[in-house]
Amino acid sequence: MSQSLTPSFDEATILEHLSNQYDLKGTLKALASYSDQNFLLKTETDNKLIVKIANRQESFNELDMQNAAMGHLTKAKIAVPHVLKSTDGAEISFITNDEGTQFHFRVLSFLEGQFYAEAKPETHGTDLWTSLGTFLGTMDNALKNFKHTGAYRFFDWDLAHGYSICQSKKVDLNEEHKGVVEHFLSYYHSHIMSQLGKLETSVIHNDANDYNILIDNPNEPKTVTGLIDFGDMVHSHTINELAIACAYALLDQHDPIETLKVIVSAYHQARPLSVADFEVLYGLIALRLCTTLCNAATEYKKHPDNEYLLVSVRPAFDLLKKLKRMAPFAIECQLKKACGIEPDNGQAKEDIHSFRQQHLGKTLSLSFKEPLKIVRGLGPYLYDENGTEYLDMVNNVCHVGHCHPKVVAAGQAQMAKLNTNTRFLHDNLVDYAEKLLTTMPEKLSVCMFVNSGSEANELAFRLARNFTGSRELLTVEGAYHGNTNACIEASPYKFDGPGGEGAPDYVHKVMLPDPYRGTYVGTTKETGKKYASDVKRAILDLESKGKKPGAFICESLQGVAGQIIMPEGYLEHVYEHIRSAGGVCIADEVQVGFGRVGTHMWAFETQGVVPDIVTLGKPIGNGHPLAAVITTQEIADAFVTGMEYFNTFGGNPVSCAIGMAVLDVIKDEGLKENALEVGAYFKGKLQALQQGFEILGDVRGLGLFLGVEMVRNRDTKEPATEETAELIEYLKERHIILSTEGPFHNILKIKPPIVFSKEDADRFLKHFENWLQNAQ
Repeated sequence: MSQSLTPSFDEATILEHLSNQYDLKGTLKALASYSDQNFLLKTETDNKLIVKIANRQESFNELDMQNAAMGHLTKAKIAVPHVLKSTDGAEISFITNDEGTQFHFRVLSFLEGQFYAEAKPETHGTDLWTSLGTFLGTMDNALKNFKHTGAYRFFDWDLAHGYSICQSKKVDLNEEHKGVVEHFLSYYHSHIMSQLGKLETSVIHNDANDYNILIDNPNEPKTVTGLIDFGDMVHSHTINELAIACAYALLDQHDPIETLKVIVSAYHQARPLSVADFEVLYGLIALRLCTTLCNAATEYKKHPDNEYLLVSVRPAFDLLKKLKRMAPFAIECQLKKACGIEPDNGQAKEDIHSFRQQHLGKTLSLSFKEPLKIVRGLGPYLYDENGTEYLDMVNNVCHVGHCHPKVVAAGQAQMAKLNTNTRFLHDNLVDYAEKLLTTMPEKLSVCMFVNSGSEANELAFRLARNFTGSRELLTVEGAYHGNTNACIEASPYKFDGPGGEGAPDYVHKVMLPDPYRGTYVGTTKETGKKYASDVKRAILDLESKGKKPGAFICESLQGVAGQIIMPEGYLEHVYEHIRSAGGVCIADEVQVGFGRVGTHMWAFETQGVVPDIVTLGKPIGNGHPLAAVITTQEIADAFVTGMEYFNTFGGNPVSCAIGMAVLDVIKDEGLKENALEVGAYFKGKLQALQQGFEILGDVRGLGLFLGVEMVRNRDTKEPATEETAELIEYLKERHIILSTEGPFHNILKIKPPIVFSKEDADRFLKHFENWLQNAQ
């Protein structure tokens, strides 16, 4: 702010004005201020008053509004300052500097009390928080019918404009702060904006921070005694009052949610909150903290000598980091319960279950003996209808975390503009294809979009057949490639399982390259070569019948077959055999792609090979129905037979926008690197447990694709099927979702969203070790 806008009067000039205009004499003590001049005046009669000289950006109308509001609240017996009139009866006088510039001058009554900020956080408690909530609710009730034209203004600290303010000022943040702020801005855009029209509006104080709230005793604070500084008053969403106050009250609190529950409950008793209020409060608290960081960064850049600008930055950022880990829906449920409101849980679980069985088909399975009703998700966590949090360790579909704000926002934004098919030109289709192809080896240069991994694999079979002229398909024992007819026929997991009809004539199984339980034990190149020899056997068998392989399909890491990491060199030798016989090699990355292995973007890269066709699904859209086939130009050209391939929804603008957002999040948040680091930590801890518990037959995996094989005897490798099932239910009761894999259902499949952290791993390990100790 330029010198001409900011007051800078010396004490002598101010005392002269007080004497002439207010008949007041005394001594002045400067008070900290953002852009005004504020003083404590101690009069000759030992009275205390506050002197305020406003910066020139505050209009007369705005100051008049503040005065009127303070008078309105004083009449309502709410402890706030009131204005003293000058000797000529004016509530606002004018003081002129040496340059002839006039500034607005006011004298306010002084409220006794100590600042909330002077009480150490550990002294705060239920009495103080209750008093704060009651005070704010009572004040907002009193302001409900207060009207003044000065309140209708644009203001950087109006939380209704917080999103746009942060977007424009986040450039001044350091990288660490910017990352967290961008997370909450994305959340606000995707989850809060749509609720704003439902919120009540009124004039609010708008700045009940810890330096404006007065308390009784900083050593044992129990009561809020008053509120000062009405300079930020504005007409806005009424709930912003509570959000702003909570943003400050939660700073440096050991358990901020307990603090929040008490304040909100007390506020609700004084001024009942609406359903929409509960839904937006978490996001608004976070937005206020983000606004604090952004405004401080921008102003500090202009005024690096004003340390007051940074007074709330450190605790605000610490609180944002805590809130980032917490679930908005779980907090919302806790707040409602604290206010005596039962959350709307929707239909009873029993009714939903009954309807599913009667009308959705009896083959639609459920996890757990007592099914869960899951209604929300965030990061690696799921939440039931009561807001109970479950650690999700199996959902590899929501790859970058459930409901990632940037992914949600990308879909919402594009859906509001256009969603149509690929018969029209659109940037999203080519932009996404280009972005996706840059992650692939150079020869894989053609991209075809579909809606699911099953569709992708079926299209891959068609591409292979057109290119090679052969329908003969080689597939690995125990593999699963999808739910269409062609995919079922290519999946031993299905056609050899319950209800299966066996392999069709054109499908040929090859040995599962299982280094633990298979024919050849170990992960060496020699073992890989031996397993690959079974593919050679199948090719020779085809040749003896005058046939050749059309394609070999293999998951780059074996999923349903048992979380298996293939021996070194296996795919390298297999690909040589297949290609020399005229076939093509399909890598199924539907379960394991997009950085899950940690070391590489694609799991096939861990085997040092380049497939002819790659199929993608599940994590590609983070839960949105999107999939893709990536292949060579030569194979794609062979598909041009005169028959058009058209997929109504494949490659639509919304799906492409979501797909691009997923790739951006993986890169921007370092999630591939996170999978590597957390996966190595997790695997190491599991291997340490393996040393002490016989039931842990094998621990294997890459990145955040891990498997633990449970056995009753390490020598015989007898599967511990029943024990594994018990463990799954045990963990579910402790709010951890895990599942099993493999033909004996004795392998723990660990495939969480790759935002999974070391803390999440430790949470699982604590309960897992307890179960192991009790199971001995």
